[in-house]
Amino acid sequence: MTINFQPPKISFIVTCYNKSSFIQECLLSIKEQSWQNKEIIVVDDKSTDDSLEIIEKFKNNNDIDIKIVKNGNNIGQLASFIEGLKVANGEFVTLTDGDDVLFSEFASVHLNAHLQTVVALTSSRQIEIDENGIVHSFMSSDCPFGKPKDFFVNLKFEPKMFSSEFEEKFFEVKFLNNNKYSFATWHWAPSTSAVLRKSVCDMLLKLKNPSSIKITADKFVFSFAHLIGSSALINAPLYAYRRHNSNYSLANKVTGNKKYLKKNTQKNYVRNNLLIRSVVWNFITSNKKFFEEQFNHSGYMKILFKIIFSFDLSTLKSALKLFWV
Repeated sequence: MTINFQPPKISFIVTCYNKSSFIQECLLSIKEQSWQNKEIIVVDDKSTDDSLEIIEKFKNNNDIDIKIVKNGNNIGQLASFIEGLKVANGEFVTLTDGDDVLFSEFASVHLNAHLQTVVALTSSRQIEIDENGIVHSFMSSDCPFGKPKDFFVNLKFEPKMFSSEFEEKFFEVKFLNNNKYSFATWHWAPSTSAVLRKSVCDMLLKLKNPSSIKITADKFVFSFAHLIGSSALINAPLYAYRRHNSNYSLANKVTGNKKYLKKNTQKNYVRNNLLIRSVVWNFITSNKKFFEEQFNHSGYMKILFKIIFSFDLSTLKSALKLFWV
């Protein structure tokens, strides 16, 4: 008997709020992914521009699996991501910003890394572009990946496992064990950089009133996933992060060191790193029975200990410098 192995499916969950200038390019970059087993889920967060019209037109004009979720109210990126989770069918999911652009092998490299490292989250490097698509940096200050020598796992990218269209190549991956790499520290690139196991993200469906959580979506989702199942970094730029006047980075064109970010952005980073412990603690302890069923009592207690004893020296230093002046 011959067993036919099938590639896992990836659900691109694209969150969109007033991204009419960029959303079509984002969706096109997903459509043209080399990984064939995929679906697109666009969650429109009650846009007031013509984003929704552009999304619907894209769906009607392209032969690809696209679901559109229309929020009745503006609920924020985290809650929008969870709405997308509810209809996602893939074994893996993304938290894609509607203004970013993915390179063609984004999914292929991420999923091969997942299949060979068994982590909850993988995150890749990014390049940075502006609202006009002009490249500003290949080495983003938002990616605290460390030095190249830190990447000790050389994985062979074998798309021929599922397809014969691409040549074999190698890419570097760094495994971040959550016993060593602090739960509350930011280790990754921003939201679009990541692919997550849906089985881990589905736990977030237990989250009550996610729109009330005053912390960035990627900080919450990535930190939780890392806490549950560790993570890995892919030492390759697999997407373009777009800086413009209406996104979190406030269009800061200075790269190379986080200390040059605008003060409001710095405050947001520090606030998020300080809040994440209490936010995740409250979520897990308020769903104690569920998490004990998932991990048994001993595993549940280990998760709580990791939160209690997580220590983030860099955030404390940043907070002291920021509020001292």
